[in-house]
Amino acid sequence: MKNALTKTLDDPALEEMPVVPIDEMQADTQASEPILELIDRALRNRPELQETDIDLVNRQISRKAARNALLPSLALVGFYGGTGLGGELNPVFEGENSSNVPSDLPGTWRNTFNNSSPDYFIGLNLNIPFRNRVAKADQYRSELEYRQASLRKEQLKKQIRIEVRNAQYALEQSRARVQSATKARNLADRTFQITKKEQDLGAGSSYQTMTAQRDLSLAELDLVNAMTTYAKSKVELDRATGATLEHNGVLVQDAISGKVTISSQ
Repeated sequence: MKNALTKTLDDPALEEMPVVPIDEMQADTQASEPILELIDRALRNRPELQETDIDLVNRQISRKAARNALLPSLALVGFYGGTGLGGELNPVFEGENSSNVPSDLPGTWRNTFNNSSPDYFIGLNLNIPFRNRVAKADQYRSELEYRQASLRKEQLKKQIRIEVRNAQYALEQSRARVQSATKARNLADRTFQITKKEQDLGAGSSYQTMTAQRDLSLAELDLVNAMTTYAKSKVELDRATGATLEHNGVLVQDAISGKVTISSQ
């Protein structure tokens, strides 16, 4: 914890400073949500499923493109352009031909854009593929890739369902273990208090008191282990349902908008 909160531990005072936790880990007494609701939340929030959905959309586009490559295509083509003529006449033929072609560059540019010498055409381009083996191979490959992606999505959904069920079962089991360890710790504490009073009154021995104290220490250690397992089970259930960020107050929408939403809870 010191390493996470500070940049360096070179300060001897900081090195020797004790870390006293102010929160105590407690198990929830309420039962978890129904398994169907947890599975439905996991199918909505798990990022793996969202990635597979995007992948399926991309493969669907590729499949349509490969299928369109096997279809005939008809294209309408056209062209229109202007030609600018200009320049000095040949002196040899100056007396035989008369022309109003401008001799300067500005006049040539005017003829280019005044539609005096247009050049245009229009036509249809029909493409009919026959025995296009390359396009056929691409189409078959895209179909197989799309089906494989669909199967991977279904397998992922089954895996998520199993993970959620296992996580909920582990959470319920660890909660029961915490309750059992809490009762055992309370019983060991009461036994220790009774044996200690008996020793103070002279009715018990120090061996019995030390044995009860040892049992209390073991019961407290078992309770700590049970609480640790319970906390790990909660984290695993959050991961299985895709609610880790939400339960820790991290919202992806805040990162997108750049504004942090402060919860009222």
